[in-house]
Amino acid sequence: VYELPFGKGHKYLTTGAGGAILGGWQVGGIFAQYAGLAVGHSINVNNENLGGTVRGDWVRNPNLPSDERSIDRWFDTGFAVASAPGVVSNSGRNLIYAPGRVNVDLMVSRIFLMPWEGHYLQFRFESFNFANHANFGSPNTGVGTPNAGKITTAEDPRRIQFALKYAF
Repeated sequence: VYELPFGKGHKYLTTGAGGAILGGWQVGGIFAQYAGLAVGHSINVNNENLGGTVRGDWVRNPNLPSDERSIDRWFDTGFAVASAPGVVSNSGRNLIYAPGRVNVDLMVSRIFLMPWEGHYLQFRFESFNFANHANFGSPNTGVGTPNAGKITTAEDPRRIQFALKYAF
């Protein structure tokens, strides 16, 4: 949280209308950026008969170049094929990288002193995902299913709230 340097007791605009209007404001924010997590996959054909997750045989890298990715095709769904009957598949785990995340939260507030000692009114403006950046969920990693490679979820859009608090 950063208090703007305007108004009474600060460096700039200590008197006059400018100081009264701009004085006492605080701004704060949180910026977060994360790379995509590695997620596991499964294949819908079980030739192993061993139980547990069946991953199939690895054919090629599942991760597409960034200019080829979309929410309808996040990874190459042909990267793994069913293994031969009775043969354990050779595909590793967590080969697919989900989308990353970028988020900016913003807060602006001001305290208005009341004429009574220890009383004040605080105004707050808060915005979560201020830039309204689309943060998508993980893709469907069930290889061989109709929705394989598709992203069908996203995090919340921008949220804005205002608050008034009277303290005494």
